[in-house]
This record gives sequence, structure tokens and C-alpha cells, in this order.
Amino acid sequence: MQNKRRIAVIFLLPVFLGLLAGCGQGPGGGATPTPYPTLARVTYTVQRGDIVINAKLSGQIEPVTVKSISFPMDGHVAHVYVQPNETVTKGELLADLTELKDLEAKAQEIRRAVERSQINLEIAQTLLDKYKSGGFSAFDIKLQELNVQLAQISLEETLAQYGLTDASTALNAIDAQVNAARLFSPIDGLIISEPAPAQVVTSSSVAFVIGDPNQLEAVTTPDTSPPQDVLKMMFEGMPVTVLSAAKPDTQMTGKVRQLPSPYGTGESSNLIVRIVLNQPPSKDTYQAGDKVTVRVELANKKGVLWLPPAAIHQVGGRTFVIADAGLGPQRIEIEIGLQTQDKVEIVAGLTEGQIVIGL
Repeated sequence: MQNKRRIAVIFLLPVFLGLLAGCGQGPGGGATPTPYPTLARVTYTVQRGDIVINAKLSGQIEPVTVKSISFPMDGHVAHVYVQPNETVTKGELLADLTELKDLEAKAQEIRRAVERSQINLEIAQTLLDKYKSGGFSAFDIKLQELNVQLAQISLEETLAQYGLTDASTALNAIDAQVNAARLFSPIDGLIISEPAPAQVVTSSSVAFVIGDPNQLEAVTTPDTSPPQDVLKMMFEGMPVTVLSAAKPDTQMTGKVRQLPSPYGTGESSNLIVRIVLNQPPSKDTYQAGDKVTVRVELANKKGVLWLPPAAIHQVGGRTFVIADAGLGPQRIEIEIGLQTQDKVEIVAGLTEGQIVIGL
């Protein structure tokens, strides 16, 4: 039985090998190799042209000169009688505190006590004058003089009880205590910011900010993220173009007045860019509260070499391209300058018309 199996294997083996050999032959009898896929190479040409970098900032028109004011006392804001961008006059009531009601009730109590003591003193003094002019006895006059002294002492004690010192100015002092819970505008101006009802305020915290409506500027921030990429390319005095949302057909000009630190002389706690306009404020140009868009040309280079960003590689702190040389790809280190979303300036390392390969 085993011998029959061996004979069958020996017989079939040449046939199987022949079939395998036939599978690898072409029409001419030779072997046909399996083709590899050809990878498409993306190439770029070094071109010469212009590179312009623009930036957009957004904000609104606000007064340049501002004055911060505070309540004379600590408390909680009850009523706010003005709105942002509203014009106010000197002496106008801006807001009051919830503590005002208690102060008014206390002031009424003090006022009555002081007035009562003042009336008693006046009655005693009037009777004394009558006694002296009416031929009263020395005893009656002396007794009335003592009544005047008692009334004077009573008035002084009343004033001392309520922390008042001068009878002639006592009522004014009472009014001043009540007005400590009210805040009046110290100047003519424009409301820039204000507190909210129920907000806690102190005598050292800013409640209102008031500006001069005749001296306005654009207070803006860059639209680009991160904004530092724009700020580092700007400088104070830089020319800009300003468009108002209220008057989109009116194009105005101006310049950067202040940049935030460390890019300029402003505060480092914010990213505010202040723009002063060349045109004066008016109904035909701009007014406080107008929303504005500021456009600034950060850079403009003409006739420079450039490549698209996809053609440039940066590894290990080195910047290079893969050039399509005659003997094969060649890595060339380059120096770059201005960069936009679609163009990178080639400062050194390549020439116009040179072909590079993208990876």
C-alpha cells in the first residue's frame, strides 16, 4: 500500500511543478515582473512677485480723556440713572446706593433733634432779650440767662451725639451724609462704563468712567489669533484705515496711538490698540459708541522670491527645500522672510525658476 502512494507522488510531482512554471511565463515564455506603483511628485517653482500682509482690528469709538469716579462711601448700588455712551452734565445724579434709605431716615431723626435744640435755644434767648428790655428784675434776668446756658448746652450735646461740631453748618453736614450714598457727575462728559444694580462698591473702587465726547479714539483688538502675531509687526504711529459700521461708505484714516506692552507704551494687562483718527468726530464721520473696523498694512514687499508653504520644510531648527537637481533630489538650506497663508519669502538659498519637490 505504501509503495503505491510513493509511485503516485512521484508521478504527480512533475505535473505540479510544470503548472507552477507556466503561471510565471508571459506570451514569449519569459517571466513577467510585478510592476511597482509610481508615486506622483508635487513640484513647485520659485517665483518672483509681491508679498503683502494685512491685518484687521475691531472695536469701537470711545473718548480719549477719561475720569474715574467713586462713591464717597461703601455700599450696594440701588439705581443707575444713566447708560453707556450717554452724555451727562456736571452735577447730574448718576446712581445711588441701597443704604440711602436708612441714611435718609437717620438724617430726618438728626435734623429734628438738632432743630429742636436750636428752637429751644432761640426761645430762651428771645425771652432773655425781652426781660432785659422790659424792666424785669435782676433775679428774673439772671434766671433766664441760666436758661439760655442750659439750652446752649443741650444743643452742643445734641450735636456731639450725632458727630456734628458746628451748629451753623449742622444741617449742611446732615445733607452731606445723605449725599454720600449718591454719586454725581463731576464734569460734563460721556459715560464709558458704569456699575450694575446690586453691585458692591467701595470708596476706593471705580464706579463710573466718564470721557470727553469731543476727544475720541478707536479702541480695538486684533481679529487674528493669536493676536501677538499682529502686534509684534505693528508700531506706534503706524498709518491705518478706519471704517465705521454706522457709515460703511465713509473711509477714514488715522494712526496707531498706543500699543500694549511690550509692543508699545500701553498696559501689559490687555491687548488693546488705540487708534487716533485724522478726521474730527461729527455726524458725517464717527461718534462715540460707533463700531469700527481698522485695517493696517503690516508689510509690503515687491519683486521678492517666494514659494508656497508646502514646499518648505523645517526640522531641528533648520529650514530647507528638496531641489530637483540633475543627479537627483538635493536638500538645500534656505533663509525665509515674510510669511502669509499662501506665500513665503525666500531671502537666500534659491534662485528664480528653480524647481523644488514637495514631500
